[in-house]
Amino acid sequence: MKVLVLGAGAVGTVSALKFAQEAMVEQLVIADAVPARAVSLADRLDDPRVRAITLDAGSQTDVTRAIRDTGTTILLNAALPATNLVVMRACLAAGCHYIDMASGGSDADGIPKLEDQFALDTAFKQRDLMALLGMGADPGTTNVYAAYAAKHLLDEVTELRIRDGDNSVCHGHDGFVAAFSPWVFIDECLCKAVSWRDGRFHLEDPLTGREPFDFPELGVLNCYYVDHEESKTLPRFFPGAQVVDFKLCLDDLTRESLRAMKRLGFSRKDRVAVRGVEVVPRDLLVSLLPDPKDLAGRLRGRTCVGTLARGIVGGERRAYYLYNVADHESVYASLGVQATAYQTGIPPVIAASLMAEGVWSGGGVRSPEEFDPDPFLERLTTGGMPWHIRSDRADLPEPEREAGRLAEVAA
Repeated sequence: MKVLVLGAGAVGTVSALKFAQEAMVEQLVIADAVPARAVSLADRLDDPRVRAITLDAGSQTDVTRAIRDTGTTILLNAALPATNLVVMRACLAAGCHYIDMASGGSDADGIPKLEDQFALDTAFKQRDLMALLGMGADPGTTNVYAAYAAKHLLDEVTELRIRDGDNSVCHGHDGFVAAFSPWVFIDECLCKAVSWRDGRFHLEDPLTGREPFDFPELGVLNCYYVDHEESKTLPRFFPGAQVVDFKLCLDDLTRESLRAMKRLGFSRKDRVAVRGVEVVPRDLLVSLLPDPKDLAGRLRGRTCVGTLARGIVGGERRAYYLYNVADHESVYASLGVQATAYQTGIPPVIAASLMAEGVWSGGGVRSPEEFDPDPFLERLTTGGMPWHIRSDRADLPEPEREAGRLAEVAA
């Protein structure tokens, strides 16, 4: 396969490093709007199959031309989600498969949303091309965990709750830190969060729904509603689920920082006049924050991404938490990156290989939970992300069982 990785940030770096380890990759093109970032990553790989180009992900004409000129067969969009529709249309025009790792939020802010991407389903089917959406850690592996639980662990799925934990601290920085794109992180946390209950979608106020959750290796951490793709796609494929939601662990400093950003207007995306100069408040804010790529080697702690699946087996209630834990120091020692980018950048490489081999196949706009989870999860461990299953005590009352101590079960 001939791969184009669009975006050489923290996640794009991990994906490029992993693609370079794949024997079936004939060519790897690393593209970024900042020439030095693409060139630096290509030089780091030092592989005759790899080269760098300068490319603006927001230009459909330029992306289409780059796909054609390089003969790309699979494009991984590791740029901002705001570029998704542009890049998808370029893939349609040039004739290559598409993968991304995140979509836009839910509020009416003018950013393309997941629904806009699914609207291109017919066009991709007509070209016999696949567009695989949300194939990172969460969304991505979390969706595959849900599919595995439905296939192997539960006769009937009644709840799918994504829980994401992080106990990281940043050496030399005691302020607000985003381990992935600050722009996307602020969007997800400050727009209303979609959840699925009682057969319909609900909008939850951002940063509400406090819930203590006991994460393996991390302990009990407080989680809150955050907008995420799983709450929108999983009900499509598991209509029997009574509840689907996403909650992210956030410490008090991060929550208060996010709320202050919104109160003071620093999360705004429109232009404001400052002494005769037009400035986008969000751009200013993000420019003052550490680049996620530069956090590699400075973060200490672990991240845990998983899916809590509840349902019925043989007439009895059961619950399982399927998850992966990544340690910042360990992944930095092995690959020179930080754990959040590591967990996000590996899954799309595995998915691309399955697509290239025809194991995951079919045209149209697709979501990870649609496919057989087994071949993906088999490669996840060998790819450096061992996953596990915990058995929950499904008989506990709702408030307590969210934080109940769980027994370890082999994956």
